[in-house]
Amino acid sequence: MIDRLRKIMEVNNYTPSLFADEIGVQRSSISHILSERNKPSLELVQKLLTRFRDLNSDWLLFGIGKMTKENKSVSITPEINFENDVNLNSSDKTPKVEIENIIKSNNVGIEKIMIFYVDKTFEIFVPK
Repeated sequence: MIDRLRKIMEVNNYTPSLFADEIGVQRSSISHILSERNKPSLELVQKLLTRFRDLNSDWLLFGIGKMTKENKSVSITPEINFENDVNLNSSDKTPKVEIENIIKSNNVGIEKIMIFYVDKTFEIFVPK
């Protein structure tokens, strides 16, 4: 598992200190794991999987499969917060397509809409 931790650090260009800060553990914890003094704890694994959502847990724990989940991109990238992106609300880059026309042209109806929140709760909306 230590080799896989090194691979995650390499892919993201993290030093051990930056890696520890990124996942929210003490720097000494990463140092001790990389020097094989300690083994990775469950807490460290949970923080890794929380921080890197596309990381394949089977690969991390057992070395089975690919580094990332099948439905994700090839490289692991940290989650990006777009809330402060100034171009996010730019109307000149937004395509002008009416959703209603797309739905009617494909004979597709909406059954339900699910919104998942970061606090692990969700809401389901069903059209009437």
